[in-house]
Amino acid sequence: MHERAAVSAALNGLMDETGGHLTRVVAALGPGVDEAVVTGIWEETVADTPAADAELICETTLHTMRCLGCQTDYPGSKLEQCPACGGDGLVVATAPEFEVLSWVGAS
Repeated sequence: MHERAAVSAALNGLMDETGGHLTRVVAALGPGVDEAVVTGIWEETVADTPAADAELICETTLHTMRCLGCQTDYPGSKLEQCPACGGDGLVVATAPEFEVLSWVGAS
């Protein structure tokens, strides 16, 4: 999967930074990123570490789109129409494939 490298790099960095002492991680997934793939990478990364029982919470994040008709900016994915006028939009700010938003360390 195309997101494997980004997810692995972010999670390995988090594990290095925290020593794996985590109870919960909240991550943002970009449009089209397969949550099942991210969960599988998470399980591989935390296996046999202090974070083995930590919870991964995935939230979807969207691109910033700009309507070609009325110029309204709105959150969406590549095929979503403008909520203001129904026109087609263009991605003007790409959502990251994977981003760690927050984490809770183990006590």
